[in-house]
Amino acid sequence: MQLILEHKKIVPACLLTFFMQTGLAQAPCNDEIIMAINGKWTKRPDATMKPGNQAQVINRIDKIQQLLQAAYPRPRGIEAAWYRSMGGYNSSVSPGAESYVLNALFKTYYCNSNVNKLLLGTETGNWFYAWVNKFSWFAEKDENFLVEDKPVYLLTKKLGELDGFPVFAGNENSTSNTGTSFSKTILISRQGQLPYTPVTRKQYLMAFLKSKETRHKQYLAQLMKMRVRTDAEEEVYKQQQMERVANQEKNEQTREKAKANFLRGYKTARQRQQEDISRVEEVYQRDIKTAQDYLGQTPGDSLALPAHMENTGYYGSFRKFAAGNEGMMMVQVNSQYFNNKLPAHVPQFFVIYWKWNAENPSLDFARHIENNFNFKALQAILDK
Repeated sequence: MQLILEHKKIVPACLLTFFMQTGLAQAPCNDEIIMAINGKWTKRPDATMKPGNQAQVINRIDKIQQLLQAAYPRPRGIEAAWYRSMGGYNSSVSPGAESYVLNALFKTYYCNSNVNKLLLGTETGNWFYAWVNKFSWFAEKDENFLVEDKPVYLLTKKLGELDGFPVFAGNENSTSNTGTSFSKTILISRQGQLPYTPVTRKQYLMAFLKSKETRHKQYLAQLMKMRVRTDAEEEVYKQQQMERVANQEKNEQTREKAKANFLRGYKTARQRQQEDISRVEEVYQRDIKTAQDYLGQTPGDSLALPAHMENTGYYGSFRKFAAGNEGMMMVQVNSQYFNNKLPAHVPQFFVIYWKWNAENPSLDFARHIENNFNFKALQAILDK
């Protein structure tokens, strides 16, 4: 009896190995088979790595990777890989701090009905990133809109907290013909401190009005620079155009009628310039009215609240601020947060970002990150 039971345990494992190696058309393929595949972790070649304090950076990235692998030690239906990178597009938000990142990707097995095989995907939507000293993929920088002469960031929507750390939506939550993707971000900073500071409603509105005024004056200056014809030039031009229109008619009566119609609708270059200026002024006044009214009619304590924007086109016009739990908070780098006495390679904050798809192996990976990753252990290595 014992031999029979042991035989029953061995056969499914042998079949799974056989099916993965041969990919026979008769092989069963479903989520249960896929989730029974034990994947492994692989180290990939590093991407851009700057010289100098590279050894210290590698040491810290490897500590993060150890935490990641501890949270997801046995990939199921997935092959996991990781690599390091620094420099390049990984610019730090503070000139005195180096920025670097742990990159990890998770390729899933799937049932390919076209070739009747169990295959490993060549691409993946499952990733894990740990950025050091850098805002990324939850904070969109805009250098064209300045508040008190400094660029701003728009944070993605805040979802709540996890282990005492703020959780934000990632910027890759969508559904398309290729499937559904999800993403989340956790910011890990010093206890009671943040590497960013909110832009208040008043600060935003003042900057908005200043920006609109500057652009308005620039546009008006461009319109005023446009050369207009002198009265004598205008008369010659008008006669030429009138004759051109009249000459398109076949008889004298219709030519005279065409001339009259032309003169009724004719506007000089100077008239058209003044009309353009009036339209620009009308649009400008319409665009700034809501902001001016809000500033003039809103109590000071409300103006001191953080500015949450409805969308990324926030400086084209202003209608209203979004509710705190709906919009994107506008922030700036908190220069007071950074300790410039620390070596550049020392982590002063982390942004943890993970994204996943709707397949079972992907969902399992995401659950392990959210339930098992030791975010507090990362906080413990800040400033070290």
